[in-house]
Amino acid sequence: MHEDRWHMHLDDEPHPSGGRLWGEPPLLAGGGRVSHLVFLDGRLVDAWTDDPSDTPYDALARQYDAERTPQVVRSPPPPPRHQQVLAWLDGIAGGREALLALAPDPAKPLLREVLDPVADEPWLVVDELVADVCEELLSPDLEAPLRRCLLLLHAKAPWLPERLAPDRVAAGIVWLVGKANAAIGPAGPVTQVSIASRLGVSSLGTHGGAVCGHVRRVGWPSSRPWPHAYPELYATGRAELLTASVVDDLVLMRDQALAERDRDVS
Repeated sequence: MHEDRWHMHLDDEPHPSGGRLWGEPPLLAGGGRVSHLVFLDGRLVDAWTDDPSDTPYDALARQYDAERTPQVVRSPPPPPRHQQVLAWLDGIAGGREALLALAPDPAKPLLREVLDPVADEPWLVVDELVADVCEELLSPDLEAPLRRCLLLLHAKAPWLPERLAPDRVAAGIVWLVGKANAAIGPAGPVTQVSIASRLGVSSLGTHGGAVCGHVRRVGWPSSRPWPHAYPELYATGRAELLTASVVDDLVLMRDQALAERDRDVS
């Protein structure tokens, strides 16, 4: 009846499982995708296979084939270059409003206008350590953002020098401002090891995390989302921690991106 069936040899020995042994080749080997099994009194007595196209199961077979087919999900195209640049600059400056208001500010804040010589003595020690590192190892234009970072930290965590010790707070300030301006580390002119040695601490990054938690605005990406030759700046969301030279470069990038955006709109 069915050409591709394999029939039992009735004189075979009973199979231990209750059926009978089958002759060679194996049952259903090389057959179609639809398998038919015939049982008599609970024992398998016949079996054969069919191609799905010859059975009522053709539509179901096609559905199974579709489920096994890998689904290719195409990535959306990247946003325009100016949009990527502006988004990155937003993270550096602290939002679009701060980015549009971005301008160089080389003025160094004066501590005597904020700090008390007695009550804030630990912070004056921090300032002396930071000033020494800046004078000996760092670029002079880092002095203003380092001082601004110190005052910002003083306002948010005035107890920090007594808990961590002034040298560790100084290390954290130098790490944060240095990374924000790409001024330290493998890509910068000064290594973290040399600065840590100058301050007498084991590492900068450990203490930088403590300072960063009090200063950095959360939610800003820290990596450039597009290929560009500009140095990697650690995004703090605070333009006041940037040097005047870095701000000059960012303002130029901002203006170019805005001009490109306006051309696309028009």
